[in-house]
Amino acid sequence: MWNSSREVFLLCFLLTLWTEVSWSTGYFELQLVSVENPGGRLLNGDCCDGCGPDECDTSIRVCLKEYQKEVTTSGPCTYGSETTRVLGGNSFQFRGGQKAASHRNNEAGRIVIPFQFAWPQDYTVIVEAWDEDNDTHSSDDELLIERSVHKGKISPGEEKQTVEHKSLIATIKYSIRVRCDEHYYGIRCNTVCRPRDDYFGHYVCDQFGKRRCMEGWKGEDCKTAVCKSGCNPLHGTCSKPGECKCNYGWDGPLCDRCLRYPGCDHGTCTEPWQCTCEKNWGGLLCDKDLNYCGTNRPCKNGGTCMNTEPNEYNCACPDSYSGRNCEIAEHACLSNPCANGGTCHEVSSGFECHCPAGWSGPTCAKDTDECASSPCAQGGTCIDLENGFECICSPQWTGKTCQIDINECAGKPCLNAYSCKNLIGGYHCACFRGWAGQNCDININTCHGQCQNGGTCKQKTPGGYQCVCQPGYAGRHCEVQRNRCWSGLCKNGGHCQVLLDGFMCECPQGFSGTMCEVQDDPCSPNPCQNQAQCQSLMADFYCSCPNNYEGQTCSELKDHCKTNKCQMIDSCTVAVATNDTAQQVWHISSNVCGPHGHCISRPAGNFSCSCDAGFTGTYCHENVNDCQSSPCKNGGTCIDGINSFKCVCPDGWEGMLCDVDVNECSGNPCQNDGLCVDLLNDFFCSCVDSWKGKTCHLRESQCDSNTCSNGGTCFDHGDSFLCSCPSGWAGNTCNTAKNSSCDSGPCENGGTCIGGGETFTCICKDGWEGHTCARNVDDCNPHPCYNGGVCVDGVNWFRCECAPGFAGPDCRINIDECQSSPCAEGSSCIDEINGYRCVCPPGQTGPRCQQFMGLGKPCRHAGLQFPHGSQWDEECNACHCFSGDIHCSKVHCGRRPCLLPQVVPPTEANRPSCPGSHECVEHPFLTCFSQPCRQWGVCSTPHPLTPPHTQCQPNSGYLDNSCAHITLIFRKEIVPQGTTVENICSELRYLPVTRTLAKEQALLILCDLSFFTSDAVEVAMSFEEDGRSKDSDCAKIQKAARALTDRLLERHNTTVLQAVVEAKIDVKEKCSSVGYVVPVLGVVFSILWLFCIVVCVWWTRKRKKERERAVPTEETMVNNQLEPLQSNNDKINRDKDISYECRKLMGPADRMCDGADEEEGWGGEGAQEEDEEWALAMRNKHPTQRCSIDEAQNRDLMFKGSSSVKVPHRTEYSLKDNRCKNLNTAKLSDNVRDHCV
Repeated sequence: MWNSSREVFLLCFLLTLWTEVSWSTGYFELQLVSVENPGGRLLNGDCCDGCGPDECDTSIRVCLKEYQKEVTTSGPCTYGSETTRVLGGNSFQFRGGQKAASHRNNEAGRIVIPFQFAWPQDYTVIVEAWDEDNDTHSSDDELLIERSVHKGKISPGEEKQTVEHKSLIATIKYSIRVRCDEHYYGIRCNTVCRPRDDYFGHYVCDQFGKRRCMEGWKGEDCKTAVCKSGCNPLHGTCSKPGECKCNYGWDGPLCDRCLRYPGCDHGTCTEPWQCTCEKNWGGLLCDKDLNYCGTNRPCKNGGTCMNTEPNEYNCACPDSYSGRNCEIAEHACLSNPCANGGTCHEVSSGFECHCPAGWSGPTCAKDTDECASSPCAQGGTCIDLENGFECICSPQWTGKTCQIDINECAGKPCLNAYSCKNLIGGYHCACFRGWAGQNCDININTCHGQCQNGGTCKQKTPGGYQCVCQPGYAGRHCEVQRNRCWSGLCKNGGHCQVLLDGFMCECPQGFSGTMCEVQDDPCSPNPCQNQAQCQSLMADFYCSCPNNYEGQTCSELKDHCKTNKCQMIDSCTVAVATNDTAQQVWHISSNVCGPHGHCISRPAGNFSCSCDAGFTGTYCHENVNDCQSSPCKNGGTCIDGINSFKCVCPDGWEGMLCDVDVNECSGNPCQNDGLCVDLLNDFFCSCVDSWKGKTCHLRESQCDSNTCSNGGTCFDHGDSFLCSCPSGWAGNTCNTAKNSSCDSGPCENGGTCIGGGETFTCICKDGWEGHTCARNVDDCNPHPCYNGGVCVDGVNWFRCECAPGFAGPDCRINIDECQSSPCAEGSSCIDEINGYRCVCPPGQTGPRCQQFMGLGKPCRHAGLQFPHGSQWDEECNACHCFSGDIHCSKVHCGRRPCLLPQVVPPTEANRPSCPGSHECVEHPFLTCFSQPCRQWGVCSTPHPLTPPHTQCQPNSGYLDNSCAHITLIFRKEIVPQGTTVENICSELRYLPVTRTLAKEQALLILCDLSFFTSDAVEVAMSFEEDGRSKDSDCAKIQKAARALTDRLLERHNTTVLQAVVEAKIDVKEKCSSVGYVVPVLGVVFSILWLFCIVVCVWWTRKRKKERERAVPTEETMVNNQLEPLQSNNDKINRDKDISYECRKLMGPADRMCDGADEEEGWGGEGAQEEDEEWALAMRNKHPTQRCSIDEAQNRDLMFKGSSSVKVPHRTEYSLKDNRCKNLNTAKLSDNVRDHCV
């Protein structure tokens, strides 16, 4: 059951991995170029087929395997292998060789090995040439012609690497490349991207395998359609590209037109279902005409209309007219309304003019434009006349409409010609020999008039001429301008450039003019910002900056704390020492709240803004909209001010709220006792005594040049006039704009439009600028954030994102990390930027002085004495003194980059860029990462540094147990200009995490531009060998690489490291570690063998003793008699047996023989059982035991030889019944033969 469950779990786990891992595929392609074996021999020197006329039958075998430092030709081809058929004889070639000439398929030399794994880039390929169909050799290994072994690094692509292998036997030439299969990309062919155009996405794949949305689609998965250009994003949607489907309540091609309330007649809306009435309209549905006169013009025949109430009016009719609309004529022709000779006829509606030819219109005042039909042909110019036109023709044409061709030959234009031929629109002269030109007036054999541009003509014989041209001209007639810059026309170091029609001087700074002859005023226009005064210098200028700004153009916010002693009062205020005030202190407040608020300090470095009247918002950046209630009446435009507003009134209205009708009659415009009638934005003069005109100032006509405004045309209409207004204007005198330029809403971002006719002006809200208020004012200029803070620009506000270690509205506050008392008791805390440093008392150490280390001896280093427990920096390493011993981290620092003296700004000139007495010198081999980099050098060293030798180099692809590669990808646009690869490498070496990693082993960091990734730096990181096993370094280099990359992705104070957006680690995938398994197994097996030997020796000795003990029992015990001993050897053996029996027979309480404790371990229970059976048998057989020795001697010796020996005591219950006496007592006499009881 358990096995079955385990198999199911394993299957599910593998399926999960299979679904999450996408197989990468590609193929390794080898194209054979040529094989040359002129001798037809094998690798061992033999001929292929017995050195006969037959050639080798050559086939190729390719074996692809992993990268091997020492290549083994045997073993499996881990990446794949391929063998071809017989390709040729001794020598053959492909792609342009003999094979190609014989029209064979070039694919015969192409060998493809597919793979289904991430291509590792490093590889080993073995190419072998073999002789097939060879019967002269019995072993296949002897048929090898040649073997080529090549190892290297290759990335997928179209480029091929050519390999040529030469030896004494043969030459093999081939090319290799790796290509990814379809839908697979990347340097390892493990990036999968399949184009699609369906519900799940609409994208294609670029060359890097990244998705690129098709045209009309956007989003992460390219599933969001791009709507029609201009489609309102709030009121329109789309499901396919180019659509614009409107939401409910919206209409129009771009869904930017709201639907009005049903029945709304003359109204507009800004939101759906509104009905906001247009000018001069009112009512719930905007169907009440408030200016019926202006809208409908109901009064005819020059009647004056006056509005009485909505949709109501009265007409003041002129003489001879009557009716509601003055439509009834009463002797209408009496006023002679028809002009230009027109004949007046009275009709029921008034009068009718019959106009003469050339005139039209109701009063025959309009001249008919006969040129409107463009009657003049062939480019003739039409002039409109009264009742006709006139054409002014070009010289080649004539006639009323320029359609008759003029015969140019009639004027005999040809001088030295055979004939003149008239052409349509021109003529042609057939010149005599030696003459040329349109009129045959140029003698091509004489100098007369041949040379141009001051050239000198020289006659040549026989016939012809030559022009000697002035400098700068060339050609047969000196007509070609060659070089106008030959004479150095440009002054003051200007550079001359030749143009097609002349030259141009590029002037140096400070000069201008055609030839750079004018010296410019560097202060015009004023380059100084923030109201600073400019002073001209020799070819330069100087800006006298206000107290809060600095820089050449006063564009940078001045940090007073750099040059003066500052004290932080609170998060909003800094106190600066100065001599300008009586208190010797100048308080500077933060400008984060802008010009309309002041900063209020809050705890923990926070702040708030107290706004002036009329402003609101977090940063007091929003002007309170005083126009929100629409206070302006009658179409007036409201302009928001600071806690106020202003109304810009349309024509005809005035007052604070545009609610007062302008009395156009207030200036008494009517002359000659005319009666003025006030109208809306107009007036009417009722003239007397036959006066005419707008203001009753004319006698002959109603019209003059000032009657109609804005380009309108005035027509005399008897006792009144009529203005024909141009497009966009209306009213009796064309003084009312019909379509305002503000109707289209040109002002963006809340700007207020003021306009009329075709022009408009936008009054922008604070924070916006430009003609249409489309450009956001850069509130971060000048840069307001200190200490490396990043400024975020908003609309009329900014926010400072402070670097680690700083706080406050403008990042001026250095956070006091010592405020929490992090150091141990008795130590001193020193606040630093984004950190702190603990100064430990004697006997304590550690980052917080928390470790007690006691008192110790000081250390001497570089001529200085350091107390016990102190720490200091030695270039990129950290050193520590412990009881006279110095322990430093082991980072190879290299030569430190520095700024060359000639490019250091004057303000920074006093700051040394190199430590100690070192100088900054030029270095010719610095690698530039962000141009320009000419200002960088390296710090000098007293002794030249020897670079450590290592195989772990950037872009080498080499990896082992102590080498790792890190690819740092940068956001190039935020990398500071002038950054070199050496700068980046130095930053890495000086990181605190680098020092921590190099405490035990020396750490080497090398950098170079990445060959495979754009905007990236390749970092090689390795530990130096120290004689220990490399196997233990594998996990260590992996942890070190991860620790370094984790630190890089955190935020730093350096802009270079802040630009790192991604870090890729490349380490050895599997550590080849033997560990402690083999030594432990060896020790275990050795102990087992030793134990076996001890057991065998013990068992052998035991068995031997048992055999020796069994001999006297079987041979000497006959008829209750013991056979006398025969020799000393028997005695010795028997003494041993007696000792053994003594130990056996005596119980623990009665035992008197030495060595009883030892026998207890040997005998055990089994020996005791055997002895009990033997004793019982002997007692049954022999009730009385006797000794076979001399009784007198035996008894005397046994019982009287020693006073310490007693007669043994017997009991009937003891099986062992005192069968042995003390052996020491028995040995007192040499005559003792045996010891028996």
